[in-house]
Amino acid sequence: MVSAKETDISGDVHNGTRLFRVQIKRYVCIDTPYQQTELLECRTVLRRNKLPLFLLAVNVPQRVDYAMIHVKLNYKFNTYQPFLINDQLEGCEYMRTPKNDPFSIFLYKVVQKMIPDMVHPCPHGNKIYNQTIEFKESYTPKSIPAGDYRMDVRISDRQNVTLIAVQVFGTARKLGILGSMLEW
Repeated sequence: MVSAKETDISGDVHNGTRLFRVQIKRYVCIDTPYQQTELLECRTVLRRNKLPLFLLAVNVPQRVDYAMIHVKLNYKFNTYQPFLINDQLEGCEYMRTPKNDPFSIFLYKVVQKMIPDMVHPCPHGNKIYNQTIEFKESYTPKSIPAGDYRMDVRISDRQNVTLIAVQVFGTARKLGILGSMLEW
């Protein structure tokens, strides 16, 4: 049995063995304003020759004992359409008793590396969360199709009221001139 604490997602290993390159174009907070939380800052900071940073500041004035995390990956054909990942899990319950399914373990490890001070058992809230989030290429699976992607991440409470919702736009491109010329 594989557990969330034993599995490694290749840490900060260089992406040299992968045949693609990931680029994050932008982060967008959607469905604002929120009823239960106050969005103070949500912006993308572009950096030369690096993936952008995501600056997020959210005031959560009440205690949070239940946080449903919705994750949906979309692939752009002509428009964005659902692609492979469309899952949800209750974050507080997962922190108490981690599941052993591969997607939950992978997602847990990525979130743990991106925002380590947020990955702890509930309760959350009664404070302002000020995060600088950096996505690294090593967080991606070893193989993904080339193209444009949009990942929708939404966190909601028991009544399905949105606490925060973010869309991440990115691309995956094959490396090498030959591969890219064949796709024209």
